[in-house]
Amino acid sequence: MATHIAKHQKMTKRQIKEDPLVTAAFRATMVWERFGRKILIGAGAVLLVALLIFFVMRTRAQAEQRAMADYFRASVALNQGDAASAVPMLKELVDNSPGTRAARNATLLLGDAAMMQRNPKEAATWYQKYVDKVRGNKDLSLAGYLGLGAALEDSGSFAQAADAYAKAAENARSDNERGRALLAQARSLARAGQSRKAIEIYQEISAMGGAEIPIRDAANMHLGELSVTTPASP
Repeated sequence: MATHIAKHQKMTKRQIKEDPLVTAAFRATMVWERFGRKILIGAGAVLLVALLIFFVMRTRAQAEQRAMADYFRASVALNQGDAASAVPMLKELVDNSPGTRAARNATLLLGDAAMMQRNPKEAATWYQKYVDKVRGNKDLSLAGYLGLGAALEDSGSFAQAADAYAKAAENARSDNERGRALLAQARSLARAGQSRKAIEIYQEISAMGGAEIPIRDAANMHLGELSVTTPASP
């Protein structure tokens, strides 16, 4: 009898210990029966989204690799002076691989190719497309605006060229880069008949202590030339 009572007491204590586990399992079963299907659907949706992101990123990376290979071939042709062969490849790249870095950079090379073919108006169009795509990146914007300024200057649009060179100067990362861009801006202003404004730019360059001596010397030389031919302000 005593043995029976002791066993009964031990079982009761064990049951008391296990009771929270049983309760938790029972509650979990109720939750699963009620929300299990929704949980599975939600988990499946998360997995599907993850798979879609993976495949999109993989496809984009593959497209970028193919586009960069085409870009490299076109740039080699252009560097060899073969603009006639480079242009079709670059245009095909822009049309067939939109959104890739290679297609973006191809617009800059198309501007260079048009300049090589003595077509500054078409070059300006491509350079403008390029700077529109790279806004916010100073290094890329600098190259784009310098190209745009040169194309506009060659086409006789001197005031617009000065504006492009001014934007190049804004994106410069050093006094030398800024000084060279400002020299081009002042030159375009002078060619546009805005001599007084050109003089102001040359004076600004002359005072740039961080710019190389040849840049400041060029500014001083042009400043002296314009000072002789430009009447004093009233």
